[in-house]
Amino acid sequence: MPRNVLGTGDDRPASGNDPATALQNPEAEIGLLSDLLADNRMIDPAADHVRPVDFSVPLHGQVFAKMVEQNALGRHVDAVTLAPFFSAHDGWRQLERVLLAADMNAGSRDRTKAYLQQVCDLGRRRRMVQGLEEVVQSARDGSETCDNLIVLADEAVAELADEDASAGQAHAGVYARDAIASFGKPIVGVKCGIIGSLDKVIGYLRPGELIVGGGRPGMGKTSVVTTYAWGAASAGHPVLMFSLEMSGDELSRRILADMCCTRTSAVLYENVVNGDVRGDDLRAVKDAARRLDALPLEIADKAGITLAMLTRRVRRHKRRLAAQNQKLELVIIDYLQLMQPSRPGMSPYESASEISKGLKTLAKEEGLAVLALAQLNRNAENRDDHRPKTSDLRDSGQIEQDADAIFFVYRHEVYVKDQKPEAETGVKYTDWLADMKAAEKKIEFIVPKRRNMPPGKGLGWFFGQHAAVRGSDFYSSPDEDYYG
Repeated sequence: MPRNVLGTGDDRPASGNDPATALQNPEAEIGLLSDLLADNRMIDPAADHVRPVDFSVPLHGQVFAKMVEQNALGRHVDAVTLAPFFSAHDGWRQLERVLLAADMNAGSRDRTKAYLQQVCDLGRRRRMVQGLEEVVQSARDGSETCDNLIVLADEAVAELADEDASAGQAHAGVYARDAIASFGKPIVGVKCGIIGSLDKVIGYLRPGELIVGGGRPGMGKTSVVTTYAWGAASAGHPVLMFSLEMSGDELSRRILADMCCTRTSAVLYENVVNGDVRGDDLRAVKDAARRLDALPLEIADKAGITLAMLTRRVRRHKRRLAAQNQKLELVIIDYLQLMQPSRPGMSPYESASEISKGLKTLAKEEGLAVLALAQLNRNAENRDDHRPKTSDLRDSGQIEQDADAIFFVYRHEVYVKDQKPEAETGVKYTDWLADMKAAEKKIEFIVPKRRNMPPGKGLGWFFGQHAAVRGSDFYSSPDEDYYG
């Protein structure tokens, strides 16, 4: 790697008289940029740790920012594709000569990691030094009180410990003014639109919220969230869905069958799974596929994912959307207990608690809603009323504590079906038929917890043969109200 290849003018690092000079390594910055150009797959992981401000040479930081942006747009990044953005910059010619040879100068991943860590570390240290220097100057000229100097020094040192400590902090009056300014404006948050009765009882899924949905096996949890996912995407909300149990192929087939379920026609999910779709059904599925292709909905189906892996994927997808002037609004996880613990030997309780806290942190830090499904224990099976309660959440009470909202799905039909009399005659069988008719295709949404809203209940329709869930008004609203 050639040495002393720096920008000119204002892009030169600080002079030797600057105490922070030792906290710069422009060669490491150039080495990092070269390695990332040689292997574009490393740009996204690097962006999780280092920021443009971490580069001591401003041009290096600007080039890194452009690399991240172009990579998020799915474009190949090298010195040639970067040139149009920086050709007018005085220092570009010198830097370009090095970057053009990136493939020849590329090193191992260990070397790239070492460069990245040093660039990040030195950047944070420089900002700490700058803050402390300002404290020293204020102490000498008497412009600040001793109490204020202590506060300023503490803030400068905190740069190394918690770089984002003030990111979500402001005077209470600022939040009050923002609240008043929001009056009369559209509410920020996600709604499904397809399951209106669930929307009504749970409200908007707002940025920063963790919403937990639960239910016993066979209750239709996955059908609820897949309908919610494509419904929210149809309303213009970008959605990223993690399917930890089903493959992307399986989930997409469910969604296709779901989207074909209208008041006047439907396609059997079984036929979509088997590929046995013909005639009008085939035309309906193809039309659903065209609509699905236009929706801001992506599926990640990697099994055995950890919280850290999920967080990285969310951040990368968020950056890709941002590069297209879109904002990721909803992350769905099916389901929470299938995520892997961060380290071996963790108990189910410890793992579920860690994941619950981590998902809540992810929602807050990334400014999006996280909807995670959770398994329930068997307690409901032993009660006369099988409807679930918050105490039925499996493995951890931490889930209940972290969640901003909890909803359960319940289908009484499942339990009535199990009570079918052996003899298909007589009063008992007649009564059973009446109970089945009353419960048939019904699904209940039970919301025991909703921050800033009272608990509530809603009813909807469950169409298992079509992998579809609809709101209580399904039979009274025209199809265009659902599908546009």
